[in-house]
Amino acid sequence: MKNSVLYLFTILITCFGKPVYSQQTADSLHHLIDVSQGKRKGELILELANHYLSGYPDSSMHYALVARKTGEQTKNHVLVIRSYSLAGEIYQKQNKLKESVDSYLKGVELAEKHEEQSLLGTLYNGIGTCYFYMNNVKKAERYMELAAQAKKEANDYQYYAIISANLASLQILQASYDQSIHTLLEAEKTLLEKQQLVYLSSVYNSLGAAYQMGKPESDSSRFYYEKSLEFALKNKDYLIMMNAYQNLGDYYFSKKEYSTAIDYMKKAIATNELRKIEDQYKPALYGRISTVYDSLGDYKNAYTYIKMQLEANERLLTATQQKEIEELEIRYQSEKKEKEIQLQKQEIEKGKNQRNTIIFTTIFLFLLIGFSVYFIFQRRKIMQRYEQEKLKLFENLFHEIRTPLTLINGPIQVMKQAGTANQEQLHLMEKNARKLIGLINELLDASKLGKGNYQLHFNTGDPADFIATVIERFSGEITAKNMEVIFDKDDGSPICSYPFNVLEKVISNLLGNAIKYCPSGTTIRITSAITGTRLMIEVRDNGGGIPEKEQKKVFKRFYRGTNAAVGGTGIGLALVKELVELANGTIQLQSNPAGTTFIVTLPVRETVRTTEITALKGDTPILLLAEDDHDMAAFSTAVLKEDFQIIRVSNGQQAIETITSQLPDIVLSDVMMPQKDGIALLQEIKSNELTNHIPVVLFSAKASLESRLQGLTHGADAYIPKPFSPEELKLTLQNLLTTIQRNKQVYKDAIRSETTFEERIKSNNPYVNKAIEKVIRNIDNPDYSVNELSDDMAVSRSQLHRKLVALTGFSTTNFIRMIRLEKAKDLLANNEGNITEIAYKCGFNSQSYFTKSFTEYVGKSPSQMAGKP
Repeated sequence: MKNSVLYLFTILITCFGKPVYSQQTADSLHHLIDVSQGKRKGELILELANHYLSGYPDSSMHYALVARKTGEQTKNHVLVIRSYSLAGEIYQKQNKLKESVDSYLKGVELAEKHEEQSLLGTLYNGIGTCYFYMNNVKKAERYMELAAQAKKEANDYQYYAIISANLASLQILQASYDQSIHTLLEAEKTLLEKQQLVYLSSVYNSLGAAYQMGKPESDSSRFYYEKSLEFALKNKDYLIMMNAYQNLGDYYFSKKEYSTAIDYMKKAIATNELRKIEDQYKPALYGRISTVYDSLGDYKNAYTYIKMQLEANERLLTATQQKEIEELEIRYQSEKKEKEIQLQKQEIEKGKNQRNTIIFTTIFLFLLIGFSVYFIFQRRKIMQRYEQEKLKLFENLFHEIRTPLTLINGPIQVMKQAGTANQEQLHLMEKNARKLIGLINELLDASKLGKGNYQLHFNTGDPADFIATVIERFSGEITAKNMEVIFDKDDGSPICSYPFNVLEKVISNLLGNAIKYCPSGTTIRITSAITGTRLMIEVRDNGGGIPEKEQKKVFKRFYRGTNAAVGGTGIGLALVKELVELANGTIQLQSNPAGTTFIVTLPVRETVRTTEITALKGDTPILLLAEDDHDMAAFSTAVLKEDFQIIRVSNGQQAIETITSQLPDIVLSDVMMPQKDGIALLQEIKSNELTNHIPVVLFSAKASLESRLQGLTHGADAYIPKPFSPEELKLTLQNLLTTIQRNKQVYKDAIRSETTFEERIKSNNPYVNKAIEKVIRNIDNPDYSVNELSDDMAVSRSQLHRKLVALTGFSTTNFIRMIRLEKAKDLLANNEGNITEIAYKCGFNSQSYFTKSFTEYVGKSPSQMAGKP
């Protein structure tokens, strides 16, 4: 149902904010502009900008700016405000949300100055919509409230009704159902008092959604959906009619009255056809009715409608592509005409001088060629975007497949632990479910590579140990096929940083292929060694080899050779090659009838030299010392080595690189250093979201008040002049660390409070709240763990671990586990499902593991928390 609310909100935004313009063609508007003056001319230019808005945003922006300039020249503040509003809408359509908000706010400033309440409501609504798209629902709600109040004060009841419905939808998204119902009932009351009945349909539609989400046991949702439909039919409002039919279909679907649901959904589809518009609602309607048929077990009709959904999406992509091409053609023709006019004027002024004619003709031809090249380039760009959209469609399908796979694998684990079924069959089911999940993950990785979204993640350690761990996963298959795997590693390998996600894919695919395609009894030898800054991996088998004619094709996607009967998709080796090249590595294939060898090289990074770090002492905090003077560094190390693990660097550039990778607990930096001084280092630390939590202490021979104030102004946590007191330095550092520990304890104490889940886990730190949001969004996904959270936060696992420990005291694993269990506490306390349901809602595949984890964390069992005997 939440999807229905989002769908409704999108519809209301789409139909909001459009002034009523005459249906002039672009040519007739151009003609009217040419013969008009003053205020009328400015309004026609703005109308032309709106004419181009739906399909040609660049042209629309051009005329919006022309209209603004005209308004400023004629002192027409209304025209200027409307141009700012339109520019905000154009930026919004282009997903340039920051620029959109800036444009709307400039319009707000003028509208407030001139007390233009209706325009002020339009601008507030635009800002609220932007914040909604930014997932900042609180700000979106605040601006929607301001928009509704402004429209009400301006007696603009049409948009007052629509904004109130949008505001209620935002409140529904935040589960504030009573508040959303209050908002809508207030809107209904106002519209009835003012006899503005024509606008009630959208309000009643939203009331139905609010009741269906907040009070699903009542029939109020159906009552209001039917009232919405009644008013929409009277006014022939096909958009609201379609939505009301769809919502009634969803209502009966939730009641498992499938035939009635299908009837309403077919009416929604038929109503949408009356709109004669090919937009995003058509594929959405096909998708919903397909879901109902699937639940009914009518897979033939389910397939038919899902096919229609895919075809509708394809038409939308094609239409979008065509519109962009048409806009390029229009711009090309307009610019061509302008250039022709300029050339003609120049010819008249210069008396048709032959020399100038040749020059101007050359310029024109040059421009013509330039526009042609530009047009070809843009067309290619559009085609690339089209391919990206297809990749996105497939990726969405892969994600949809992962959900039922997870729901298959979860019950298998439960049955295995219960021991109530045939264990051999369960093992077979589990094995194949994992294969399917692995295949889907591989397809998703291929999709990320296709879109350029795949990120390399680095681990620090011995790569050979990691390779041994990956090999161990294949022990069952190796034993089943009576094979031998020999791993030769360089015992003298240095500790280094390496792209572990690429290395894992390389070993898994190459070893998996060798096991899959080689006959029983084959020996597979894996060798790893580090030479300089390159990790070399060799995977060799003595199987039958790859035919020479196929060797050049095996790295192509979806290619399957003569052994295709064994199984596979033809993605694995192509994925390996693309990942290796993404990491700036190499891969080679050598094969003959005696066997096959793959040789892979990957870059590795030298880590901080162990001689620069004092001996590890359990939980001793890490201090990074940035000091270019060797004697001063040695003295400082001697003073602090008993209390800190010390990493020493000699300049600011080395410092920032080490801080970003290591995330120390505290930084002690000299001010005057080569390459990057202490102030520049301080600014970079405090401006980086990843490092801004780290306390920075500056110490320097520049001991004047001005120097100290400069350091403190730029965010230093302390400033110690040289020569310094060793005791003062130690106490300053210890006090900063004590403050950090106190903040961690405050956060842990807040979690143990008796407030709501959202209030308990909320932090004062934006980074922690961002991580919390990512976990909550995926809280029902049991596969969402440290890897996924670090991907979402765009940092490595180790960086995320250090950051979260520093801010909350929780490791990444315990942080995710804490959020899941805190959510479970609320669900159990409120009796929002049985224990098994709540376990799955919070991302636990196994009830027994959930019970054990919950009891250890809370101190009482889930049944005790739920108040059950």
